[in-house]
Amino acid sequence: MYEHLNLRDWPFQTVPNEEFASIWAGRRETKQQLDRLLWKMQFAPKSGLHLLWANFGMGKTHTLLHLQHLCRQTQGRLVPVFAVMPRRSRGFLDLYRVIVSELPFQFLGDQLIKVGSKWPESLTLHPMFRKSPGIVNAILSIRSGEAERGTAGRQWLMGQPGLTSSNLKSVGVTYRIKTPEDALAALAALTRLITFQKDPPTKLVLMIDEFQRIGELTPRIMNEVNAGLHSYYNEHPTGLELILSFSFGRKENVEFLLSDELKSRAEPQSISLDILNRAEANEFLRELLAQFRLRDDTHWAYPFSPEAIHALVQRISETKTLTPRRLMLYANHVLLESQYAHGPGYSGEITADETLELLADPQLGDMDVEEPNGSG
Repeated sequence: MYEHLNLRDWPFQTVPNEEFASIWAGRRETKQQLDRLLWKMQFAPKSGLHLLWANFGMGKTHTLLHLQHLCRQTQGRLVPVFAVMPRRSRGFLDLYRVIVSELPFQFLGDQLIKVGSKWPESLTLHPMFRKSPGIVNAILSIRSGEAERGTAGRQWLMGQPGLTSSNLKSVGVTYRIKTPEDALAALAALTRLITFQKDPPTKLVLMIDEFQRIGELTPRIMNEVNAGLHSYYNEHPTGLELILSFSFGRKENVEFLLSDELKSRAEPQSISLDILNRAEANEFLRELLAQFRLRDDTHWAYPFSPEAIHALVQRISETKTLTPRRLMLYANHVLLESQYAHGPGYSGEITADETLELLADPQLGDMDVEEPNGSG
């Protein structure tokens, strides 16, 4: 808390942080796109494949985390899972592992109990688990409360190598998840378990961030990942919302990385985050500061003056594109430098002249270069 600055927390978070996922500043068009998507996902039972791309620094990951936050407010209608495409993936199995590592295991256990209450035989014989019966005992192991058994169950479920025969016995499974086909069967069963609730209907919202990393893979592995996602999506005509995000500002780059099968299934309305103009940049900083206020304040820009905010935006725009990350980096620099210069507890407004003076160093931000594709 920064009482003397009328801030409940530090507002300039330049690394995506789930703790601040509820915060949304400016970018009204994008917020409207998210609200529209949230409504559509709850209204229609059909599955959807959605693409999101953005210029670097535009807040793509924060947008996904904010969507995850919104999904969690839907009273169980939408169950969000946020995963990040692994670097140097060796195939679909690596993507499966990062997805499963983010699943809500407590919720899966609760769902398994619900399924069991409606099924008179062994759960491993339930049609839901026909292709991957080990899922049942793995989840029960995690739910058991026994540390060693629970760890083994989690490792088995994630397809981790190195499990011993003793580990498998403790979990109650006789096989390992070690091929793309095994992973697809397990992921399909887990998805059906998550969406078992029918009243109200539940959907899994699976968000895979940094999907552009697929372009760093060999053609064979790239095709395997694309084919795996295609097969997974086809397995679930209802109950699944798959969102792939890309750190590109150009649609043609996104299209290059997806198979024709996935592109043909993508929803016609995508989400893109464009660079800001000066008016949008000012609005972003205004709304960002407002959400961190300890007390209502008629001085909307405080601890900056309104002129200081305008000067900051003007100064950045003279040499660089305007992105949320860049605005926060420079505002953070000015506020910290001002506090350091004036001493602890200083509560005066930062003026436009002081802002320009603190941004006058020609080497300031020289490592902050524009991306080759024109992204910021």
